[in-house]
Amino acid sequence: MAQFLNLLAISSLAILACSFGATPVTALATDHHRIRDVLFPAHGHGAVTKKKRGSAHNDKRCKPRPKSSAQPKTVSTPKTVSTPKDSSSSKDKSKDNTPKPSSSSSSATAVSTTYTPPASSGSGKVGIAWSIGDDKSLDSYKTDKVKYIYSWSPWKPGYSDGLEFIPMLWGRDQIGDFTKLVKKGYAKRVFGFNEPNEKGQSWLSVSDGIQLWKEYLQPLKYQGYELISPATSSDPDGMTWVKNFVDQCGGGCTFDGVAVHWYDVKVADFITYLNNWHNAFGKPIYPTEFACQNYNKGPQCSESEVWNFMETAVHFMENTDWIPMYFAFGILQDMKGVNALDQLMNPQSKQPTALGKYYINGQ
Repeated sequence: MAQFLNLLAISSLAILACSFGATPVTALATDHHRIRDVLFPAHGHGAVTKKKRGSAHNDKRCKPRPKSSAQPKTVSTPKTVSTPKDSSSSKDKSKDNTPKPSSSSSSATAVSTTYTPPASSGSGKVGIAWSIGDDKSLDSYKTDKVKYIYSWSPWKPGYSDGLEFIPMLWGRDQIGDFTKLVKKGYAKRVFGFNEPNEKGQSWLSVSDGIQLWKEYLQPLKYQGYELISPATSSDPDGMTWVKNFVDQCGGGCTFDGVAVHWYDVKVADFITYLNNWHNAFGKPIYPTEFACQNYNKGPQCSESEVWNFMETAVHFMENTDWIPMYFAFGILQDMKGVNALDQLMNPQSKQPTALGKYYINGQ
């Protein structure tokens, strides 16, 4: 009997010891909120699984795969674009949560490499939105036209020497990293929250945004930083969120520029959108995400439409003095459901696509 009790005691201890063994954990419980397709290995940051809606709330993700043309497209020289009249896009009013891709679809990696970009003449406004951490392929995106980089986080990617890094306080989940890194002298500018008006993104009420801004961002103004506003999605409630943020903060939340995101198919609507924000706030406008992408049930942009969109948008932004920099979406291996023809990075080689080469060389 004594031997049996001893055996039982030893077995119980063994079971108890196993229950305290190492348990795998994620670096951040909210990693699904991060707009990043590959981890920062050195810092243990998580990846995101969602991109945003262009003009309508849409937490479900379709994955449009437009077919690349078999023959190279002839792309016209960008023309000077006159400012369109103020007109709200009818696509902004769509609330259908199940957008459908074009009937002609192909694989996500169908990116064209048939276009030879023209000679560069950009003015150093080009920015890189970089999501794959400390990766030497970043060197392939450095040209005399590329000046800025951000990573949807406060972490500066390796190999970004020579570029001005702009840290971001993405939302609540990054507060710890942000306060540790973003000190006096770490950078010149800082970006505010990522789409606080969207449930799939930082999702902050106006009052919560004000509280976070006053605590973590406004003090940086006194350390010499330029503050760039939260970037809302192009859903119509985005501008409302920012206006309420300014009004309700009562002068306690200041910023030097306004960040905006935009996804849709008509470049004239994009230009109208930029003008509307500039007119509303009277400050420099920072387009930190934009692409020719349909989230409103219609067909996706064709290859020629993507090229026309990029050429026309770049030409406008390069020649508009109140746009100091711009960041196209996307230089990513995984486009998160965004039109594959917008891809600026070849997902296998990590080198610029033809569209990417055009983008980083200016207009």
